[in-house]
Amino acid sequence: MRTVQPTAPLRTTPVLLAILAVLALAIIAITWWLRAGLREQILRREGESLYAVTVLQHALERERLDEFSLGSDDERLAILALQTSRLQGVLGAQGFTVEGGAMEAALTTVAIPPPSARDWEMLRNLRPVVQFFPRATTESLAGVAKRVATGEPLLRITVPLHAPEETTLEGAVGFVLEGQAVAREFAKLDRSLLWQASLVWLLSAGVSLAGVGWVLRRLTRAHRELAARTDDLVRANRALALGAKTSALGAITAHLVHGLRNPLAGLESFMQEQGNGESGQFTEAWTEANATTRRMREMVNEVVTLLQDQESGASYEVTWREALDMAAARVAQPAAVNGVTVAIEAEKSGVMTNHQAGLVAAILTNLAQNACEALKARGGTVTLRVASGADGEVEFCVKDNGPGLPTAVAQRPFEPRLSTKPGSAGIGLAISQQLAAHLGGSLELVSTGPTGTSFRLRTPSSP
Repeated sequence: MRTVQPTAPLRTTPVLLAILAVLALAIIAITWWLRAGLREQILRREGESLYAVTVLQHALERERLDEFSLGSDDERLAILALQTSRLQGVLGAQGFTVEGGAMEAALTTVAIPPPSARDWEMLRNLRPVVQFFPRATTESLAGVAKRVATGEPLLRITVPLHAPEETTLEGAVGFVLEGQAVAREFAKLDRSLLWQASLVWLLSAGVSLAGVGWVLRRLTRAHRELAARTDDLVRANRALALGAKTSALGAITAHLVHGLRNPLAGLESFMQEQGNGESGQFTEAWTEANATTRRMREMVNEVVTLLQDQESGASYEVTWREALDMAAARVAQPAAVNGVTVAIEAEKSGVMTNHQAGLVAAILTNLAQNACEALKARGGTVTLRVASGADGEVEFCVKDNGPGLPTAVAQRPFEPRLSTKPGSAGIGLAISQQLAAHLGGSLELVSTGPTGTSFRLRTPSSP
C-alpha cells in the first residue's frame, strides 16, 4: 500500500529575514533616489541665486557704461565678472563669449575651464550650470586650488548673461565659490534621510512582520491540519485494506468452520470411545487431548451458531453479564493451563441483542486469551469488566497484571504483524478492531506497562 508522506514543516524565520532584506533594499533605493533629487534642488537653488545677482549687476553695469559710452562687450563682461567675484564666498570668476572661448580681457580673475557643449545648451535656455566638488583638486580647478586648502569643497557655477528683458545670450560667467555651506547642508540632509529611512524601515518591518507572521501562522496551522488529515487518510486507507482482508478471511473462515464441524464431532466421539476402553480411565495426555478436541468443537459450534443467527435474522436479548460469562467460559481452559485467574466485574446490568453479545464475546475472548498467554508461567489475574459509558454506550474492559506489551506492539497495537507466538497469525487484535467497528463501536488500548495492560471496548447500548 502506498503511504502518503506529509510535507515538511514551514520554516518561517528564513522567509521573514528575506522579507526584511528586500524591504531594506527597497527603502535604500528610494532614499538614494530622493537624496540625489534633493541635492540637485540645493545646487539649483545656489545657481539661481547667483544668476539673479549676476543679472542685476549686469543691468547696472550696462547702464553705467552706456551712459559714458565706455567699453566693449567683452570689457563689460570682464568688469561684471570682476564685480561679482567680490561677493562673499566667491573665489574667482571667468567670462566666456557666446562662441565658447574665454575672454582675453585682463580683468578676468581666474582661469576656469570653458563650458561644455551640454552646458552651453543649458545656458542658451537661460539656465545656470552648477557643479559641486566635495574635495578641491588641481585637476578640477587649476586656477583656484592654490588659494584653497586641499580637500575642501568647492562650487563651480556658470550663469548666462543677457540684456534685461531679453533672451538673447550675450555670454556667460563662470564662478568658483566656497562649498563648505553646501557640504554642511548635504551632510545635514544625509543625516535626516538616514533617520527617516530607519524610522520608515522599522515601521514597515513591524507592519510587515505582523502581517506576514499572521499569514505564516495561518499557513502553518493549515499545514498541520493538512498533515493530520493526511495521517487520517493513511489510517483510513489501512483500515479499508485490513477490512477487505478480514472480510475475505471471514468468508474463508465460515467455509472452514462448516467443513470442520462434522469431522471434529466424529473425532471427539472416537476419542471418547477409545478412552472408555478396557480400563475405562483416561490417561493424563489423553484427557488433555480429549478436552482440547471438545473445546475446538464448542468454538466451531459457537461460530456456526453466530453465522446461523445472522443468516436467519433470529434476535433475542442477552445481558451484559452473560456476554462476559461467554468470554470467561471460552478462556477457562487456557487460563487453567497457565495458572491464570479470570475475574468478572459487572458494575451495572443491561441487555443487548444476541448478535451484539456474540461479537462482544468474540472480541473479549481474543483479548483475554492474549492476556493469558502474557501471564504464562507467572500466574496472575485477568479481569473482565462491564459498565455504562458516556452517551449511552457500554464499556467492556479486559485488564491483566502482566508485563505489558512490547514497544513495537504498543505503538500500533491494531496493525497486522508477524507474531512470535506459536500458532499465531498476528492479526488477532486487528480482527478484534474490525469486529468492534462492525458493532458501531471502538476498541482502544488504554494503558500498558510493567504493571499490566488494559483494553477498552465501547459499543452502542442498542444495535
